[in-house]
Parts: sequence; C-alpha cells; structure tokens
Amino acid sequence: MRFIVTGGGTGGHVYPAIAIAEQIESIQGSTVEFIGSVTGPEGTAAKKAGLRFLGLQLSGLVGKRPLSMLRALRLFTAAALRCRKLFAESPPDCVIGTGGYAAAPACFAAAWLKVPLVLHEMNLRPGLVTRMLSRRAGVVAVAFEGTIDLLPRWANTAVTGVPVRREIEELADEGVRQKTKESALAAFRLESGRRTLLVFGGSQGALAINEAIWDAVNDIAHRSDIQILHLTGSSGFNSNRRRSTEHGLSGGKLLYRSEAYCERMQDAYSVADLALTRAGAGTVAELAAAGVPAILVPFPHSSGGHQVENARELERRGAAKVVLQQGESAQSAISEALRLLDDEAELRQMRTAMSAMSEVPGAKGIAGIVEELTLRRTST
Repeated sequence: MRFIVTGGGTGGHVYPAIAIAEQIESIQGSTVEFIGSVTGPEGTAAKKAGLRFLGLQLSGLVGKRPLSMLRALRLFTAAALRCRKLFAESPPDCVIGTGGYAAAPACFAAAWLKVPLVLHEMNLRPGLVTRMLSRRAGVVAVAFEGTIDLLPRWANTAVTGVPVRREIEELADEGVRQKTKESALAAFRLESGRRTLLVFGGSQGALAINEAIWDAVNDIAHRSDIQILHLTGSSGFNSNRRRSTEHGLSGGKLLYRSEAYCERMQDAYSVADLALTRAGAGTVAELAAAGVPAILVPFPHSSGGHQVENARELERRGAAKVVLQQGESAQSAISEALRLLDDEAELRQMRTAMSAMSEVPGAKGIAGIVEELTLRRTST
C-alpha cells in the first residue's frame, strides 16, 4: 500500500506529519512518501525520517499583497496540477493532509481524482482547506472536540488530538521521564531541586518573550530556588542583549541557561515544572503529551487568531494560563510565571489537567483510521 503524507510550511505542521508517517510505516506492506514545500522545514525533516520527499514551489496566501497573492495562487495551481498528474499515473491508496499551505495541492488533487483523503485539523477553528474539503474527506481527524461543531454536520470526524514525536509521548512513563531528566539536567548545566521555568517561542524564538525574560532576570538574580532554561532562537542567541544578560548574572544565585534551539525537546520538557511559550497547535500538543503546565502567550498575528483559541481551550480545562501580549511586551506573562512557580498546589492541579489532555490516540489513532479506510476500500 502506498500512502502520501502532506503538510508543512512551518514546523508546527511538519512534526505531526512526521509522527503520522512513522506510525503508518508500521502498517504491513506500506510505503510512505511526503509532499511539501521546498522552502519549508519539511524536506529536511522527511529526509531525517528516511521518507521520500517531493518538494513543491509554493507560497502562503495569508497576509499577502495582491501581486504576491496572485503569484501564490499561480504556484498553488501549478503544484496541484503536478500532484494530479502524479496521482493519476500512480494512484496512492490514501492521502493524509496535516494542514499548512503546503498540504493544499496534494489534498485538492486527491479530492479531484477521488483518492481516499484523511484530513487532520490541529487548530480549534478549522482552516480553509479543512472547511473546503471536509465533505470530500473520508475522515476529518480533529485535535479538539469543539472543532466538530465548527464543521459541516455531514463531515465524518474523529477526535485524535495532535500527533507528537514518539520521544515526547514516552515522557508519560515516569521511569522514562526521570531517566531523561537526569541526563538533561547535566546537559543543560541545571541543578536538581530547583523549580525550572522553560521559556521558548518556537524554532525561531519570540522577540517579545525574549526581551521580557531579559528584562526580568536581574530582579530575581537573588533566587537560589529557581532556574530558567531559555530557548532563544538563533537571532536571540546571537544578540548582544543575551550576552550582556548572561554576563550580568554570572556568579549570582539564579541559574539562567540559554540555548539557540533544542533538537531534543523531550529533554527540555523533562526538566520543566512550568513552560512559558506561544500557543501553536504543535506546541500545545507537546505540552499535553509531556504533562507540562504552561503560561501561554499567543502570537498576536497568527493566522485566523488560531493561537488565542488554542490557548483559551487549554485555559478552560485548567491546564494553562493565558496572558495576552500587550503591544510588543510580554512582561505580564513573566510575572504570572514567577507567581505560579511559588504556588506548588496550583502547579500540581495544572499539571494534572494538562496530563489528562494527552489521553487521545494521536498518531496511532490516525494510522488506524487510514488503515481502516484503505482496507474498507480494497474489500469492496
């Protein structure tokens, strides 16, 4: 059986796609190929996972000027026609779309040729492709139960959560978590016994969050009971502000460790008592899988306000606190994070609520849907 996984443009859509692809590969007799944008991170991720990759020339549509939007539409049309030709010559058994503009050409080509299609919607409010193709899809797998009410009533839906990397899922096992934590503390030069705040803004960092942390640390330099692991992004790590902050804290009681990027996020999650981060769907899913409560600062310019809605859903369940960014400042989020680090009872409640959110089938559930859909088709 031949399966196509498609998605990307951003890491938030790529890593769930890779998790799904790796799970589908466990289906006997299956081969998996990945289709995405040549400019996104999906090509590198697919290669690392050992997947055959087809790159398409694409550009996002959201927030573009008219001329740029026209170019993006031309690229999409050419990519969709290319996928249609490929699928007509060698029909896949199923196409699985995980969202992002990079998923659109292959998903529309599948619908065009009546190839079985499974869509995964990771945001609370469904995106354009999901809304347009939900009627055609065999199944729309959703991250949040509330998404079902926002789709046409005839859509065939299943709640699966957002797939995350296997290494992060394994942190649910306390033995694995403790073993990972022991090695991670040493790798990050952190101390056992301190409460740890993990701060990050995605693979590229987040300027407002970075600046807020750097503004705050001097006021807590006397704290010997907490430590901060700060994933700054490459530009933040190379900044003079980061260097001067670390220099100013040297020899103080507060432990502050900065990294440009963490390839093994399971290590960062294993040491964290609390996270302060954005609210992309992939990040939210990883926090849930790892059972890490969070202060969420939604990116104010996210497409369709997805991050605010994702964050509010976690807050409604008691797993996170939402602090909206005020202009270019995230200072209020730092204050709330420091307050929570001193409230072990509330942190424990949030941790329990966050862990409860991980009780969904994830990549295994989506692979099961794909297998059932394919077998049903071949048996008729």
